[in-house]
Amino acid sequence: MKKTLISILMALASGIAFSQQALLVSPGIAKSSPAEDSIRTAALDYADGYYSGDAERMKKAIHFDINKAFPRFISKTGQVALSYSTYSMLVGLSAAKTGYKPDTARHIGTEILQVTPEIAVVKVRSVEFNDYLELAMIGHEWKIINVLWNSPKNAAWLKDFSLGNEKKGIESAVNGYIQGTQNADVEKLNEFLTADFNRVNLVPIGKDGALAVQRVRFDGLEKNAWAGAGKLDETQKDNSSEILDAMDGLAMVKLTTGRNNEYLQLYKDSGGWRVFNSLLIPRKDIGLSQMLAATSGELMPGFSLPVHGGGKYTLSDHKGKNILLMFPRGWVGNSWCAFCPYQYLDLADLEKKEQIMKKYNIEIVFVMPYNDERITDWMAKFPETMKTLEGIKNPAAGTSSLQKEFADWTKAHYPHNFDLSGGFPNTFPVLCDEQRTLSKQLKLFTAFWDGAISEQNVAAIYLIDKNGILRWKYISQMTEDRPSSEHLMQVIRETLK
Repeated sequence: MKKTLISILMALASGIAFSQQALLVSPGIAKSSPAEDSIRTAALDYADGYYSGDAERMKKAIHFDINKAFPRFISKTGQVALSYSTYSMLVGLSAAKTGYKPDTARHIGTEILQVTPEIAVVKVRSVEFNDYLELAMIGHEWKIINVLWNSPKNAAWLKDFSLGNEKKGIESAVNGYIQGTQNADVEKLNEFLTADFNRVNLVPIGKDGALAVQRVRFDGLEKNAWAGAGKLDETQKDNSSEILDAMDGLAMVKLTTGRNNEYLQLYKDSGGWRVFNSLLIPRKDIGLSQMLAATSGELMPGFSLPVHGGGKYTLSDHKGKNILLMFPRGWVGNSWCAFCPYQYLDLADLEKKEQIMKKYNIEIVFVMPYNDERITDWMAKFPETMKTLEGIKNPAAGTSSLQKEFADWTKAHYPHNFDLSGGFPNTFPVLCDEQRTLSKQLKLFTAFWDGAISEQNVAAIYLIDKNGILRWKYISQMTEDRPSSEHLMQVIRETLK
C-alpha cells in the first residue's frame, strides 16, 4: 500500500521531457547568452533536483505560487481530470528522494521555445515525464511559475497524436479563447477553457520595476465577460497565434494581440482541446503610432508593400503625387464581395473615359489583405461576382417587397455594367498586404464584420495629398455603403484644389 501511494505521489509531482531540437530564442537574445544559461539552470534545478533528491535545487527553481498539473486519463470513464502538485509537495517529494534515479538514468534534455527579458517558455524531457515550463523573472531570478506535464504512459489513450492531426483543434481552442475574452462571450469561455484556467499577469512593483505575480482564474474571466469588461470593437483586434510545440496531448501556443504577448498551455481531453495556463506580458515592440489609426490632416503612416504581379510600392517614393488608397472588403466567408469589383471597374471605366489620374495628378491604388495567389483568384472571379451583383439588382419573380426595394436601391447606387470579355482591366496596382501590416495599422483588418466571419478588411478609402498628408478618409459601416466614383471625384476636386 505504501509503495503504491509513493508511486502515485511521484506521478502527481513530476513531469519532464520530449525530444531535444534546435534552440529557438526570440530576437535580441543570443544563443548561449547569460539569460539562456540562467533559464536552463532553473529548468535543470527543477528536473534534476527531483531525480537527485535535492530539495534545495527544487526550492530555488520554482515559485512558491507555482501552478502545476497534468491531465490524468481515467480509463474507467474515458474522462480526463487535472491533478495538481503544489510547491510544498514538490519540495517535500524531492527531499524524500521518492523520484531518485542514478545520474545516467535520468536522460534530461531542455529546449528553450521562447525568451524575452521577462519570461521564458521551456520544454524539458527526462526518462519518465514531459513538461512545458513557463518561467518569469521574479526578484531578478528566473522562477518556474506554470507547468503542464504528461507522461507517454498516461497519454497512451491518444491515438495517432501529432501536430499535423491536432493543429486545427488547437487553433480552434485558441480562437475560442480569443473570442471569449475579446467579445465577452461566456459560452466560448466555457467551451474552450478548463474550469481550472488561470492567467498570470506580471505586474511591476517598486521603483526598480521588479515583477510580481497576479493570477486571474476562470471565475474572474467569466464574471468580467458577464459584465462586458474587456470587449473590443472588431477594428481594434489584431490577433495572431503560433503553435510553438505539441506533444502527448499537450500544446504550447504564443498568442499575440494588439497590446500583449500571451503564452498558453493547452491539453486535450475527451471533448477536445482546453486552455489551461496563461502567462501574459505587455508587448514592447509597439509604440503609440502603431496603436493609433491615421488621422485626417496629419502625415499618412509610411508603408511598403509588394505589388500583385511583381514590384514594390513604397509610399515615400510617390511624393508629388496625390494618392487614392482603396481598401476593398475582400472575402466574405464563402465568396468574394460583389460590391468591391464594381468599385474597381467603375474607377477603371472613368479613367478610360476621362484620364482622371492625369487630370488630378493622382494615383489610384488598391490594397488587399491577401497573398498574390489569393488576389489572382479575386481578379479571376470578377465576372462571377458581377453576375452576383446583377442578380441582386434583378431578383427572381415572387421575391419579397423588401428584396425588391433593395434591388431598386442597388440599381440606383450601382447602375453601370462593364465589358469583361477582355479579362481583368489591370488599370490600377493592387498591393498584397498578406501580413496585414498596413490593414492592421489602420485598424481595418478583422475576422468579423457586417455579419460575416472571415479574414477581411472593413471597406475604406484614404485620400493622401502630394505632400503625404491624409486629407480625407471614408470607413464603410456596411458592405453596400460605398461612395460612388462621381462623389469621389467631387471630393478630390474640393479637397485638393
